Amino acid sequence: MASKQPVHGGSAQTKEFEIDLVAEGIRRHRGPSHALAVASVDANHTLRVEIEAANELNWELDARIANGSLEILRAFNDGNGVPDDVIPNWVERVADVVGERLEGDR
Repeated sequence: MASKQPVHGGSAQTKEFEIDLVAEGIRRHRGPSHALAVASVDANHTLRVEIEAANELNWELDARIANGSLEILRAFNDGNGVPDDVIPNWVERVADVVGERLEGDR
């Protein structure tokens, strides 16, 4: 994922995060133990979070940061749109960690 072009074109700002799901208290009995998340923001302030984890489908989230937390607006699983109730808990929690880290960089 690191060598990928930014989602929103050449003017996008991109930040990459390696997230240890065990250390963050996200991993339960099943699911991945690590995830790689790439957050990109374009000139229109559109935030896209892409999440990859071993043995899982790739997730792409269109989001915004509101009231100090990351709010998922739309979700895609390997390119297909999915309803909110289909997003796994670990993906939502990884998105929260990304939001916290982005807020910490301000």
